[in-house]
Amino acid sequence: MMVRRSLFLALSVACSVALTVPAAATVTTTSGASAATANTPEVRKRTALQLKDPVSVVERAASDSFIFVVQRQGQVLRWTKGGKKTSRVLDISSLTSTDSERGLLGLTFIGDKAYINHTNKDGDTVVAEYSVRPDGRFVASSRRVIITIDQPYSNHNGGDVVTGPDGMLYIGMGDGGSGDDPERRALNTKELLGKMLRIDPRASSTTPYTIPKDNPLVANKSARPEIWSLGLRNPWRYSFDDDGNLWVADVGQNKWEEVSVAPAKRDAAGAVIAGGRGVNFGWPAYEGPERYKSDQQARNALRPIHSYEHGDAGCSISGGVRVSRSHPQVALRGWYLFSDYCSGDLTGLRLNGLKLVDTHMLVGGLGNAVSVDQTSNGIFVSSLDDKIYEFLAS
Repeated sequence: MMVRRSLFLALSVACSVALTVPAAATVTTTSGASAATANTPEVRKRTALQLKDPVSVVERAASDSFIFVVQRQGQVLRWTKGGKKTSRVLDISSLTSTDSERGLLGLTFIGDKAYINHTNKDGDTVVAEYSVRPDGRFVASSRRVIITIDQPYSNHNGGDVVTGPDGMLYIGMGDGGSGDDPERRALNTKELLGKMLRIDPRASSTTPYTIPKDNPLVANKSARPEIWSLGLRNPWRYSFDDDGNLWVADVGQNKWEEVSVAPAKRDAAGAVIAGGRGVNFGWPAYEGPERYKSDQQARNALRPIHSYEHGDAGCSISGGVRVSRSHPQVALRGWYLFSDYCSGDLTGLRLNGLKLVDTHMLVGGLGNAVSVDQTSNGIFVSSLDDKIYEFLAS
């Protein structure tokens, strides 16, 4: 039990540049969510699956008869939709370890390729590609390492990898670990740590991936061109909504947990530019809504849409999805849902566009919740109490 607790409790308690960003979203600070009202959905939970250390539920395509479960110790399982049947389709347990906040932590798909985010035996972040058959089986021999990023400490690895609305890979990197960003990496554009990275996983002539030409720092010869956003502490879970807005649940240091939303834009041709381009999320100049490290500057930092103090509401945020407008759980459409490792509550942000209306604790008793995910027909919380919960709302 202590080993499992160390993974995500450490997210919270273990210890420059200015870019043009969108106007700050509405900020709320609270020590807890409000009680249910007449406008609040009634949410019921059920235990959908029991298995060791699940950290994420991922869907490749709505047309599949199965979804995928990521297990921290290094397995990916194929899970029959609406059922209990699972089968192992990938095992990288020999390539990773599960001490501190390490392990197999993220999964996404682009076409017939899968991309995983894991730490290797040295504790460094690896994003690797696999071919996947139509029936969901991974081709282990097809493994191709896309990027490896040195990690100076065992915590704040980030861990997610997400396919954006533009078909690019978005890789959320923590600040390197320890506490308080001791080497001041998050706002240093020469470093990949403390950033949201955006890459095209197709190989270039010189590297296993390609830098998109419209990344914000491509023209800056002193900066890493992979950077999409900066100023992040540990973006363990993040997601894009129907409109391409980027929602980031960034785990806090000593006092504040936060949710931020970086609005999408459109180019001259009307195409969506995914949220987060050039955005500075502020860490460690800010923790949540408050100024934090006075030696760091983050002018025009994007302020969180919601933040809460450590206490009854929790101490280590586990994001997070904005429920799709077409989701069959009609009562939750448009809500942003997140949980917390310490409180085990599912909390919802009721929104009007990108403005926060109010906040509600929807259902509790989820144990050490580590991820909130949606598929085309389900909403799930993965818990290190060895359970995956599913929710029904009315």
